[in-house]
Amino acid sequence: MKIGAITNHVSEDLRYSLSVLRDLGLSYAEFCGAWNVSAGCHDLAQTEEIVRLFSTSGFPVSCVSPLPFYRLPVLSTEVTDAGYQEDLAIFRRSVALARRLGTKLVRTLPFQRPPVIFGVNGAERFLANQNRAWPKLLHLYEDPVRIAEENDITIAVETGFDTMASSCALAARMVRDIGSKNLRIMLDTGNNLYSTEEPYPEAYDLIREYLVHIQLKDARVDVKTGSVEFCALGEGDLAEYLGPLADALRRDRYDGVVSLENVYRPAGESIEASFRRSAGKFVEIFGPAK
Repeated sequence: MKIGAITNHVSEDLRYSLSVLRDLGLSYAEFCGAWNVSAGCHDLAQTEEIVRLFSTSGFPVSCVSPLPFYRLPVLSTEVTDAGYQEDLAIFRRSVALARRLGTKLVRTLPFQRPPVIFGVNGAERFLANQNRAWPKLLHLYEDPVRIAEENDITIAVETGFDTMASSCALAARMVRDIGSKNLRIMLDTGNNLYSTEEPYPEAYDLIREYLVHIQLKDARVDVKTGSVEFCALGEGDLAEYLGPLADALRRDRYDGVVSLENVYRPAGESIEASFRRSAGKFVEIFGPAK
């Protein structure tokens, strides 16, 4: 199985983070940003340095992961809005960077969602904005999908806590409804805990045929109180599912990368220290079979 990590979840110093990944036996780098600048937002000189560092390191890039469309509310966003056009430009630059770095995957996030997307028997009127959110999502993704198709890039749409793909069921529906081979799914295991789907086998089976990338993180989630606590891998609600998920990926000959995502921030610890808390468990479970 191919394993790696998000570089700036080790350090914002790209050169240093790549050296840490190499030391820990993580062979693939997911690029979300460097030097406190998100992917798709670097200037020309910074972009050239990113390309140079990956080229000289020999590290393969699994995915370029900017943040386009994440902060935009689906119902009130129009394609002519400045915010949408700014995010579309970030996506275009990320596509160009991905091509230079030798990866076909670019992550996107599918807009902020209303609490209820689909309603029937009156709920569509009182709770679901006349069911307008889903058709609007499909419309807003027409340009990104077209750009991906023109550039032989695959959009890896991430399952997110608060987005229109907040569950694997919704992410799979989005892929089916749009119907492009250039739109597939990035499973974020920690985000998906909040959907209340069982991580394995339920959530995995829903997206298995569309899965191209995994961001792996753990959390303790309480939907009733609206709370989430990030934790080291194997210390949260995902713990009992890690082994079965890894076994399923091997059985199904999953060809993508499993990427360790470190958003765990215990007080008084550096990002690298918190990353190392999870790295050993990650390699033990998802690394090469012994």
